[in-house]
Amino acid sequence: MRSIRFSLTICFLALLAISLGGASLMAYRSASSNLEGRLSLQKELAQTTYKDRCRDEENRLDDALLFQAQTLARLVQFHFDWGKLKHIDLHTLGLLTSPSNSSAYAQAPVWALQSTRSFAFDLFRRATPAIRFDPAELLTRLDGQVAEFFQIDTAWNASYKSNSLEAMGMPINLATFAPDEVLHWEYGDLQLSESLKVRRVVLKASRFLFGPTLPAPPRNRNSGSNRMAEPPVPPRISNGADASFRPAIFIQCAYDVAKRDALFASFAQQRDEDILIFASEHKKDLEKFREMLAAINMLTFLAGGAICFWLVRIGLAPLNLLTVAVSHINEKDFNLDITEKQLPEELKPIASRLGQTLDLLKKAFAREKQATAEISHELRTPLSAMLATLDLALRKSRTAEEYRAMLVDCRESCTNMHKDVERLLTLARLDAGADPFRPESFDLYHLASDCVKMLSPLANSKGIELQFEGEANLEIHSDPGKLKEILVNLLHNAVQYNNPSGSVFLRLSSRPGSIIIEVEDNGIGIEASKKNRIFERFFRVDASRSHGDSTNCGLGLAIVKGYAELLGASLELTSELGQGSMFKIILPVPLKKEVLVATGA
Repeated sequence: MRSIRFSLTICFLALLAISLGGASLMAYRSASSNLEGRLSLQKELAQTTYKDRCRDEENRLDDALLFQAQTLARLVQFHFDWGKLKHIDLHTLGLLTSPSNSSAYAQAPVWALQSTRSFAFDLFRRATPAIRFDPAELLTRLDGQVAEFFQIDTAWNASYKSNSLEAMGMPINLATFAPDEVLHWEYGDLQLSESLKVRRVVLKASRFLFGPTLPAPPRNRNSGSNRMAEPPVPPRISNGADASFRPAIFIQCAYDVAKRDALFASFAQQRDEDILIFASEHKKDLEKFREMLAAINMLTFLAGGAICFWLVRIGLAPLNLLTVAVSHINEKDFNLDITEKQLPEELKPIASRLGQTLDLLKKAFAREKQATAEISHELRTPLSAMLATLDLALRKSRTAEEYRAMLVDCRESCTNMHKDVERLLTLARLDAGADPFRPESFDLYHLASDCVKMLSPLANSKGIELQFEGEANLEIHSDPGKLKEILVNLLHNAVQYNNPSGSVFLRLSSRPGSIIIEVEDNGIGIEASKKNRIFERFFRVDASRSHGDSTNCGLGLAIVKGYAELLGASLELTSELGQGSMFKIILPVPLKKEVLVATGA
């Protein structure tokens, strides 16, 4: 069997290992969760940065498109053929001379209609203006601009396209623009061809021929929209003015979205690289945390093991003191040389019980010594008497009757020694457990009657009345030999320690589950101080043996107690000095089957 120190150390180390493992697992899970959260935030941040960069880049390109459109608005030139306007005067002359013409009925309405200013101006404005640029200035001002394609249209059907458009054109719906808007622009994507998609801005500008300066494009963009923030709108035309006299120009600038998408792809690649870096750092952090946990656990386990060993040693120090104190005990000294103050609360009951056991051993050794002395004394007396008788017989010749009388005396001494030896052997068998319980069914009333008959001669010789009372046919299942030995010893003591002309009563009675045997006398009684020792071996109430039976060595009641315990019976003593004693034996008896049924048990 392992030592307590080893077992406790192993238990403490196992508990420490389990605790460290549980704490490390919880710490690792918490750290992993925190790092996962940080990685998620970093991914979200990278995604947000990517979206912001894309939005900023798109806003930058939109601003560049608008700036280029406004630049074109400043550079555009119109050419008017004012000679064509002289035909308006011919319309008036034609109307005046039409009556003299033979076809006046047909020409007069036409000349009258053309004589109105609005109709004539609308007719000539669609044929008169033409868009022109200064090529040198156009190349200088547009060098490095973002737009690859541009197209200029007017409300007078004049149009101008960049060479890059070739046969392609950028359609525009003029109906979407309010006629009284002075300045307005819109962004949008346009599919020029199957393989070409562009991002364009459409700018409407009015009164550019009359000298107003176009406002610069704003730089503060709305984060939630691709449309630029509107600049302050110039005042609208008054209701009395004619909007048809206000020339309007529509400028479209566009770039290939493939360039923008390439930039977006580079931003996405940078985002993915950042996310991979974050994931790699997350993995390295976890590995470092695992290594740190392993190192901490190892150091903690080693330190905890040393501390556990030290604590166990300190905790078991009182056991070492108790061990040393027990090692000093010998057959001459049964004292436990240790005080309760030196022991913890857990060991005090053990030390107390050990002290009680040592006291019992001390008393047992004392009884053995006393028993040895008593046995020697008891055996020496009959032996001395027998030797004296034999010596007397051998001194001279005797008659047959004298020899016979001496042999009778020798036989009586041998009988007394035989009784003492038998009682000693009985107690030895009880101590060794070699006297087994041999139960059988018998009539207790008949057994008690035999015991009374056996002790009647002794009682009659002392003038003591022996009375027997009991229920007949008390069938029990027990050991009749041991129960007879109990009754004989109790009746013998009651007769021996009784007064002349005294009385001894043997009573048998039954109650459910038990049978009661009482042996009562009205003899000398027992002192209260000696009641606790009455069942000890070799103890006699009257040590002077003044009551006439020198064969009594104080073993009868010890045998009664041993047999009563073997039979499972309880033994009670009631005695008063000078008034007598009563011994009560309560035998457990199982209830009969018919009694169990009657009581409903």
